Amino acid sequence: MSLSVETLNKPLNLDKAQPVHFVGVGGIGMSGLAKVLLESGFRVSGSDVAESAYTQELVALGGQIFIGHAASQVPESALLIVSSSIDRQNPEIAVALERGQEIHHRSGLLREIMQGALLGHETTIGITGTHGKTTITGMSGLALHKAGLDPTIVVGGKMPLLKTNAQLGADRKYAVAELDESDGTILQYQPTLSVVANLELDHADHYTNGLQGLLDTFRTYIQALKPGSKVFYNVTCPNTKQLAEQNPAHVEAILLAPGDVFTGQESQTTYWLKNARHYGKGCYQAYVYRNAKMLGELNMSVPGKHNLFNGLCAVAVGDQLGADFDELAEALQAFTGMGRRFEKVGELNHALLVDDYAHHPSEVLATLKAAKESLHGGNGRVVAVFQPHRYSRLQALWNEFLTCFVDADLLYLTDVYAAHEPVIPGMTADAFAQKVSHPNVRYVPLTSDFDRLRAELKAVVQPGDVVLSMGAGNITKLLRNWQDS
Repeated sequence: MSLSVETLNKPLNLDKAQPVHFVGVGGIGMSGLAKVLLESGFRVSGSDVAESAYTQELVALGGQIFIGHAASQVPESALLIVSSSIDRQNPEIAVALERGQEIHHRSGLLREIMQGALLGHETTIGITGTHGKTTITGMSGLALHKAGLDPTIVVGGKMPLLKTNAQLGADRKYAVAELDESDGTILQYQPTLSVVANLELDHADHYTNGLQGLLDTFRTYIQALKPGSKVFYNVTCPNTKQLAEQNPAHVEAILLAPGDVFTGQESQTTYWLKNARHYGKGCYQAYVYRNAKMLGELNMSVPGKHNLFNGLCAVAVGDQLGADFDELAEALQAFTGMGRRFEKVGELNHALLVDDYAHHPSEVLATLKAAKESLHGGNGRVVAVFQPHRYSRLQALWNEFLTCFVDADLLYLTDVYAAHEPVIPGMTADAFAQKVSHPNVRYVPLTSDFDRLRAELKAVVQPGDVVLSMGAGNITKLLRNWQDS
C-alpha cells in the first residue's frame, strides 16, 4: 500500500541543521536530488537495494549510504524523501511513521531546490511532456552551461559530457529540471519558463480517465503559473496546440514548430526550423528562425529528426535567457545523448548495440526510425528487442503498439515488466506477439540471465546491423557489457 497523498504533500521546510534521508536513493532522480543537497551543505543519508555508480558518487561527496533497507538506518531527527514507488511496508518508512517524522515526495524537494526559500533560484526552467523531456533537459542544461549561465541541473538521466545527472550552479541564478507528469506531481511546480514538448496518454495507471485527465492536469499546471511566466508549446502536437489555444492571459505563449508550418498568425516569439535535412548517420541539421529572423544553423549529433526538435527547444530556452546562439549551437552539436536514450553500449559481431528507454508507441516509432536512418542506406538491419512496461500501458495503448514496429527488420518481444502491477488477462507478451503487425516477430521468454535472448540474437546478428533493446524495465541489462566473444 502506498503512502497517502496527505502524508506526502505536507509543506516542506528545509533546514541545514536537519538531516535528510532518502529511501531509494540509488534511482536516477533521487540520487540527483541527494547530490544537490550534499553540494549545498546538507547532511544526507540514504538506502537502496543495490550499490551503483550513483550511490558511490554520493558516498564520495560525503553521504552516508546503506545497501539494503533497515529501520536502524534512519536518523531520528531526519526528514525522509521518497519516490512514488516506495511502499509504507518498507521498514524505514514504517519506523518514520511510528516516530511521526516528516515524509515528503521527491517532487516536493525538487520544488524547494528550484523555487524554495532556502535553495531557490531566480529563474527556473521546467521541461515536461510525454516524450523527450530527459533529452531536452540534458540539452538545455548543457547548452546553458556552455553558454556561461552556470545553471543548477536536475535530470532523469546521465549527461555524458558533464558526467552527472545533477549539478549545483554557483550563484543559484538559473535552474533547469525535468518535471515528471506521470503521477500528477507536476502540479507542485511554478517555473519561470515551461517547455511542454508534447502530450499523449502514457501513464494509464494514474490517468484512469485517459487523455482528458492528462490535459486537465496540464491546464491546472499552466493556470497556476505566476504572472509573466512563459510556456513553450509544440504547435504540431494536437494536444499541446490545444493547450496553447487556451493559454491564460497572465502567461506568455511561445510557439515551437519543428518545420516550415507558418500561417502568418504566430506569436512574435515563435521559434521554428527551416530546411531540415538528413546529413549522415541518422542525424539532422536545419536553420533556426525566431519568426522572420534567422538565428543560425543547428547541427545535431544524436540521430533522429525528433532530436532536431529537441535541440530547437533548448535553443528557444537559451535565446529567451539571452544566451548567444552560436554558443548554444556549438554545445548542442557536441551533445552525444543521455543515458538510455539511443545509448551506444557495445558491439556484437561488428553490429552496433544500442539501449533505449522507449516504452510508448510514439517513442518506439521514433527510435526505430532513427535506427533505420542511422544505417544510411547500407546493408545492415534493425534488430529490435522490446519489453512492454506495465500491463496497464499495454492495455491502454494496445492498438498503437500493434503498429509501431514498422522500421524493425527483426522483432523480438519479451515478457512484460510489471512494475508491481497485477497481470491483466490477455495482456501478456506472447499474446501481444500473436497480434502485432510485423512479418518477422518472435516471442522469447525473459530469463534472469538473458541467456535465451542473447542466444537468439547471436544466431541472427550480422555485421552492420543495429541491435536495439527498448523498454523502461530491466531489458536495459540485455546488451550492456556484452561484447564479441
